[in-house]
Amino acid sequence: MIDFSDKPYRYFPPRRNAFAAWLLGLYNRYVELPKKARIAAVQVSGATQSLTDRARGDRLLLLPNHPTHADAAIYTEALRRIGVSTHIMAAYDVFLRSRRHARIMQRMGCFSVDREGSDPQAMKQALRTLGEGRHALTVFPEGNVYLQNDLVTPFHEGAAFLGLRSAKTLRERGARVLAVPVSIKVTHLHDVRAELRARLHDLGERLGADLPADAPPLETVRIVGQAALLKNMRQRGLKLPEAQTLPALIAQAADVVIDRLERKMDLKRRATDSRVERIRRARRAIHEIRLDEARSQDHAIAGHWADEAMLAMRVASYGGDYVESKPTIDRFAETIEKLGEDVLGRAMAPIGPRHAFVRFAAPFDLSEYLDAAKPKLRIAARRLTEDCEHAVQEGLDRLNDENPHAGCRLWNDSPS
Repeated sequence: MIDFSDKPYRYFPPRRNAFAAWLLGLYNRYVELPKKARIAAVQVSGATQSLTDRARGDRLLLLPNHPTHADAAIYTEALRRIGVSTHIMAAYDVFLRSRRHARIMQRMGCFSVDREGSDPQAMKQALRTLGEGRHALTVFPEGNVYLQNDLVTPFHEGAAFLGLRSAKTLRERGARVLAVPVSIKVTHLHDVRAELRARLHDLGERLGADLPADAPPLETVRIVGQAALLKNMRQRGLKLPEAQTLPALIAQAADVVIDRLERKMDLKRRATDSRVERIRRARRAIHEIRLDEARSQDHAIAGHWADEAMLAMRVASYGGDYVESKPTIDRFAETIEKLGEDVLGRAMAPIGPRHAFVRFAAPFDLSEYLDAAKPKLRIAARRLTEDCEHAVQEGLDRLNDENPHAGCRLWNDSPS
């Protein structure tokens, strides 16, 4: 997982230009996808007809999962195929990579959002996009890239709130907002076990891990993962907890980090908070401090807190049994990529050519959620979020069942 950014926030509005989007779409199709992302093909399926033939005046809120760093390129090509233009809400630190990168994103219809704090400009833009209806609105409800393509991580409720607020206003004008869950699945075309073994052993050497030559692949991943965790905990003066299973070790290690961080920051734990919610609450507080010029004397210590919050988030993002529960080549590849990213602090290059599936689920009419939960918007948002998350997971399960490529094969069953 790439580090959070605490650079001063600047809002980047969408400046979508049809000609520029077409030109950049060509670059995406012939350069970005095949050469940089190593995506050999994008296959689109699902309720595409209901999206293109929707009733006049209907607005679209598109909600894709976010499993890889190639999602933007894959998703852009999928929308081009079905003839839907969109504004996309994206983390502001992505715009800060370079002025050129920011301009390209804006021309494609992207606008920035501060994920860690209140961002009224981004919210207004999202509501304006839905209100005007010229373009669909795309929000990635997972909020981050977790490199865990087979399982959806919990959706944030913010996208549902935006959609429902717009739906409440638009219904007076006879228009609907349709929420469309989108499942993105990336799979390896060929057997990449040899390349994965080499990358895993390279990570083990960097960490000084003792890797037996005859260790099974799952055991090798576990040894490298624990070595990375041990190193990170020791660097911060923390002890690795003792646990009987890997999932328990991951959960306890994340708790050790966030418990100490909350004590340092004087944050009180709420009984209803999940582990990830606790980390996000700490991140929001840290973000506010580091962006507040009046608190410059606290910036150094807040930097140390940010480092610990990032470690807690990285540790908590591992499921522990993700590979073991279904040891496919794809799941090994994702986990090794995730480990490499966390050890090296940068995105890893794709290990081999891949095929991307994009499946659009049947739209949800947000008017029905407003009526069912009337007058409580929060209840409607929770139900809509759960339904969309479930629909994306169903789409992934279906795509996995239909996947004919090498990546879906179990590691020990695939041909040499």
